Amino acid sequence: MNSRLVFFAFVAALFSFLPLAQGTDYPLILRGKVTMQDGSPPPKPVGLERICSDAYGSEPGPLTNKKGEYLWSMPVDPMRSRTCSLDAHLEGYVSSQIDISALNAYTKTETVLPPIILSPKVPDPYTINDSESDVPGHSRSAWKAAMKAFDAGSMGEVESDLQEVVQASPKFGRGWHTLGLIFDNDGKYPAARDAYQHAIQVEPKLLFPYVALARVCDRLKDWECAEKTFDSLEKVDTKHVYPEIYLYESIAQYQLKDLDGAKTSAETALEKATRPNEKKRVARAEFVLAKIDAAKGDFPATRDHLTKFLAADPDPPDVEQIKAYLKLVGTAEGAGVDPVLFP
Repeated sequence: MNSRLVFFAFVAALFSFLPLAQGTDYPLILRGKVTMQDGSPPPKPVGLERICSDAYGSEPGPLTNKKGEYLWSMPVDPMRSRTCSLDAHLEGYVSSQIDISALNAYTKTETVLPPIILSPKVPDPYTINDSESDVPGHSRSAWKAAMKAFDAGSMGEVESDLQEVVQASPKFGRGWHTLGLIFDNDGKYPAARDAYQHAIQVEPKLLFPYVALARVCDRLKDWECAEKTFDSLEKVDTKHVYPEIYLYESIAQYQLKDLDGAKTSAETALEKATRPNEKKRVARAEFVLAKIDAAKGDFPATRDHLTKFLAADPDPPDVEQIKAYLKLVGTAEGAGVDPVLFP
């Protein structure tokens, strides 16, 4: 090929790319899905959004289908310099983000993205968060090992790795809380109580250890511990984001013979629980109210609260005892049927 032909070939190739250099948008086809933390689809369609570093790239996207899946034909200008990411929106949840800055119109085929994960806006006190974002650098390798062992179901290794984490970073509150969860799950309640107390001591504004601590105090029948934990949380949780703390407070108050206080706390738990998972978690407050009414001899109210309890939580650990108690409440035979407040 002579030099003239080479020149014209170069010019033709150059002009073939001129539209891209002139700021023309081209479709980028993205496919993916949005899931909850456990991998299940969201309870309702979720809206996608593209968020970019400039004022022009950000835009709303499609809704997911019932399976949480989406297909987005997105206009992009491959010659414009910007960083962009995708996230999802569902009331009461926060979304992970996917960086799509490296994708552009030169991507000729459909691109499948990793899942976008929705997490409760209010952290679940009993869910292990494997994020490394706030893990101190000198504890990160032990933390990674703990999370890997957790995924593999090697709970003994998880415990020892987390012990290493908190020993290396004694002021890492989430590390102490996570260790507490492992002890709690294994029935090591005194050790769990100590770990949760450590978490609160080093990070008093970290709210979820208070909730887990109050529950484990009730399990240990340490009613003073439960009340003290409730009082401490009230001072820092000004928005009352964890209504179940009122359930644990009501149980402690009942055991300490403060029936009026127990009634107020149980009713507050039911009133403040608005999300489905919260409502089920605090449903036992209805049982506390049933026990209070039974102690006062108001058996119709007792049966009403028991019925509401089973409607909100159809399968508690002591469901057979609860059902038997409901049938016999107020009778001579029912005197010997007395389910515990916190099984």
